[in-house]
Amino acid sequence: MGFPRNLLADHEKIVFELRPHWVALVPSVLWTLVLGVALFLAYQAAEAIIDGDPSTAKSVAGAAVTIAWLVLAVLPFLRWFFTLFVLTSDRLITRSGVVAKHSREIPLERINDVTFNQSVLDRVLGAGDLLVESAGERGQTRIANVRKPEQVQLMIYKQTEDNNNRMMRPPTTGAGTSIPEQIQALALLNEQGILSDLEFETKKQELLKRL
Repeated sequence: MGFPRNLLADHEKIVFELRPHWVALVPSVLWTLVLGVALFLAYQAAEAIIDGDPSTAKSVAGAAVTIAWLVLAVLPFLRWFFTLFVLTSDRLITRSGVVAKHSREIPLERINDVTFNQSVLDRVLGAGDLLVESAGERGQTRIANVRKPEQVQLMIYKQTEDNNNRMMRPPTTGAGTSIPEQIQALALLNEQGILSDLEFETKKQELLKRL
């Protein structure tokens, strides 16, 4: 199940969409093995200790192990399956939730820095954590168990740069767009914080020289 395409803007394109690295599934696998062994031992104990029909004890043990397996193994797997890390031409999105959905979006123009952390084992497995610093109230977003985090970091930087370059170009309505209209568009970008004061003045002076 991928990211819903109907949630994209008309001009927006998906650069990549990733689920967490398979290393996030290791606890589910280990719990499955442990609970399988526990169920086997419980059945053996029921056969050895209880006189007569041990079916009741086996049913109780089976039900208890099944509930534990659903909580400790199946639920984490479903969380992994329904977790997506998406980079588009406009924003960085983390989306999770089996029934109730939780989504967080960071516009690319608000991203200040992206760093990654890898242990020695993570480096061998090709996994790691990303820390995204952005302008806003929350400041930092940690994304765990990212596949090939160094490559993902570079892709985010590249897309952020492309987005910033696109945002810095003043919108035009065709070849007849006047210089005052372009300056007005630049002023709007400056008010929105997309262009700094220095960038605005530089672009403004370039346009005024054409008059």
